[in-house]
Amino acid sequence: MPGRTDTAGDTGFLTRQWTAEPVLAVALCVLVGIRLTLPYNAPLGGMAGLLLLPLWLPLLRRFRLFVALAVLLVAATVSGLLLTWWLSAERVAAPSSMIERSALALCLLGAVGALLWARTIVGLSTVAIAFGAGMTLGIAGDLSGTVSWRFTFSIPLTVLALAIAARRGGFVPQFVVIVALAVIGAANGARSNTAMLFLAAVVLIWQRLGRAAGTSRRRAGNIIGVLLFGLAVFFIAQAAILEGFFGEATRERTQSQIDESGSLLLGGRPEIAASDALIRLHPLGMGSGIIASPADVTAAKSAMSSIGYDPHNNYVERFMFGGGVEVHSMLGDFWLWFGVAGLAVCITIAVIAGLGLERALRDGVCTALAVYLATRLVWDLAFSPAVSAMKTLPLALVVLAVPVAAVIARRSSPPPPSPRRAAAGEARRGI
Repeated sequence: MPGRTDTAGDTGFLTRQWTAEPVLAVALCVLVGIRLTLPYNAPLGGMAGLLLLPLWLPLLRRFRLFVALAVLLVAATVSGLLLTWWLSAERVAAPSSMIERSALALCLLGAVGALLWARTIVGLSTVAIAFGAGMTLGIAGDLSGTVSWRFTFSIPLTVLALAIAARRGGFVPQFVVIVALAVIGAANGARSNTAMLFLAAVVLIWQRLGRAAGTSRRRAGNIIGVLLFGLAVFFIAQAAILEGFFGEATRERTQSQIDESGSLLLGGRPEIAASDALIRLHPLGMGSGIIASPADVTAAKSAMSSIGYDPHNNYVERFMFGGGVEVHSMLGDFWLWFGVAGLAVCITIAVIAGLGLERALRDGVCTALAVYLATRLVWDLAFSPAVSAMKTLPLALVVLAVPVAAVIARRSSPPPPSPRRAAAGEARRGI
């Protein structure tokens, strides 16, 4: 798992002395993962993390870009309030929405801070397992509605199973878990989650082949490689779905979405067009408490109609524009709610994830959980509501966090010779 250089507390579960501090650390991880909510949908775990700010605030500077992320989240919250005040002169403002979205941004900071502190106490592996256990316990709260693998079980059980499998870093346990989860996902129409698991498997194999060959990849090679694998998995998965490997219902749903807009992504996420229209109208943002005006809604609907989607339905009227603005994209939501500061938050999150994944691959210690969380983070930034993205985002950021000390140590040590250069040197020395 990335960040092993900062996992001094990652000792055996049974051999650990479970004093009050590690017990509190594990309880915090479970609490953040389970996502119990207070009024205004403020997550209890994030609020607890904010109350423990003195514990984790000094830790932020130990990880790359986490001070910047904290500053930007606070700035985004303030920006959302100021934009709401500014636009309330000409549009309707909803104080409840403003409080809810401000709490969402600040509680993300609290959740990340709490998990970072827990990482220094019990280690990264225990943090991931406890968080996954919390998510799994949280399934009980979803059993009253429509229950399905795709919407209820897939993400919590994937995180927990991958966290357990990654504890020792072995290839076989992780690969077996990926295959089992992918088969279940394919049989239940969980397209995106299954594709993320396929990508995790491909990256694990790629990393294992590189280690076996004794080759080291440069930073650009890792990034480009993962991007190309991601594209390949997308098109292969789409072809498999259209061939019926995910079941007839999934095939028909996918074919219908492609027929509507000419693209699976646009057909599956027509909110992209609404996001584009609203951001063009309000490039500086709308505010965390502003309700879209009739002109805004008309512009968004026109954009959605232009890609073949019929926007005249309750989903658009109520979910997207009934109590504010919700465009089914964390990037779009944060930009419209918090303005440029919200956009900067999303960019910083993406950079943290990219740096963490690249470093883990370069060190040959990348786990399936890290690949899955990084892929889901990118997916959520583009295609998931901000509230939904919060389910795994705190854990993703902590798993992919790169310790500053590790970066300094690498820069101060001489680069290892490549196998080709080492062989050439040995030949010259007559070895």
